[in-house]
Amino acid sequence: MVKIVRLNSGEEIMAKITENGDMLTLKDPCVLVPSQQGKLLFVKWLPYANTTEGVSINTKNVVFIIDPLKELEDHYTGAISNNLFVPSNKKIVTPTLSLA
Repeated sequence: MVKIVRLNSGEEIMAKITENGDMLTLKDPCVLVPSQQGKLLFVKWLPYANTTEGVSINTKNVVFIIDPLKELEDHYTGAISNNLFVPSNKKIVTPTLSLA
């Protein structure tokens, strides 16, 4: 089931969740980010990690879990099923910082 999970850190994550005691597993997790145009963007949560099996978090880190609006859930499901979160270039680039 797709839910929005608010963490103690303030992040709001949309994911397919399963509960197992004190743990939640978040599958295909995306952070909801408000844009300047008044829209919401989906940004893959932990894009640098292998999350194919999901991410397990303790329920102590959760403020609330809520159902998303149907339209938002449909956009999320479409994005996930079309692999819109997989970068075309999987090479990790380390930025350089110039202190000049």
